[in-house]
Amino acid sequence: MKKARATMAVASIALAAGLLTACGQTGTSNTANSSGGGSKSTGTSSHKQYVIGVSMYTLTNPYFAAMKQSFEENATKDGVTVHVSSANGDQATQLAQIESFINQKVNAVVIAPQNSDSIVSAVKQLNNAHIPVFFIDSNANSQLMKQEGAKEVEVVQSDNYKGGQVIGQELIAYLGSNPKATVGVVNFPEAQSCRERDQGFLNVIKQYPGIKVVATQDGKAAPTTGLSVGTEMLTGHPNINIVFSDNGPDSQGVLQAIKSENKVGKVFLFGFSSARPNIQAIKNNSIFKGGAQQVPTEEAKIELGNIVKYLNGGTVPAEVLAPVPGVTKDNAQAAYAKSFG
Repeated sequence: MKKARATMAVASIALAAGLLTACGQTGTSNTANSSGGGSKSTGTSSHKQYVIGVSMYTLTNPYFAAMKQSFEENATKDGVTVHVSSANGDQATQLAQIESFINQKVNAVVIAPQNSDSIVSAVKQLNNAHIPVFFIDSNANSQLMKQEGAKEVEVVQSDNYKGGQVIGQELIAYLGSNPKATVGVVNFPEAQSCRERDQGFLNVIKQYPGIKVVATQDGKAAPTTGLSVGTEMLTGHPNINIVFSDNGPDSQGVLQAIKSENKVGKVFLFGFSSARPNIQAIKNNSIFKGGAQQVPTEEAKIELGNIVKYLNGGTVPAEVLAPVPGVTKDNAQAAYAKSFG
């Protein structure tokens, strides 16, 4: 019966897969409001007409679709041309897209990396072609970048570590003065951004000996995989009563797993939640109890403004961290108004 329930849930979640959000180095950083970026109004701009290549992780995820739309709208204002491609979650496709941008001799390249490690080789190729590199949503592996002598100009991403901390604090507030919980984690370790979220969350809860993490599964940042590993986790660890997910698609999958395993009222979800279905679930307050919200349109606007500034000889920060506010039932209505998908 469990297998049948999970199969039915896979079918239903596949319909919702296009309505979700995604993932995106911490340290001394500028906030979004202090970046010096943003759009410049230009129809009459005297600046050179730049061409910028953008390689998105995927465009089937509304998070990145909203980011693409923001790039295109702000490019019109800034008097530049953007060519946006989708890697569809495939490493080889993304590397081929970047090689194409090199052959086109674009003025700059923006990357939302499919893999924070493998992308380093592409950065090195762009460096050799003297094309400046900008990251968005998630950064490359900084250790590998240093090891390979690869250079980037800037990364604009959500304050992922802080977002993980926010969700950890929401969990503690939910559990009360003597917090106790058995926790499962569904994550996406391939992305540097998601690793930072995990670290932020875990660094909060490890201060409380009554909270134990008993299982961790890679949900591949996909609703159907989140459902599959969530179901496996809840079956293999029936004492789990809290699940943390570091990205929106996995959160949606876990939500369905909790329902399909008849765990409503017994297992509660805390996770990243930027898309409308997830925020609506927090608003409903039956399973999804707390989250953190990203704003991809603002990240794209900041990045594009800073690229134009850099190409015109200006100085831009090495890192811009966009705020990731918490979402609970108390502010879900306002958060929903800023959501997408």
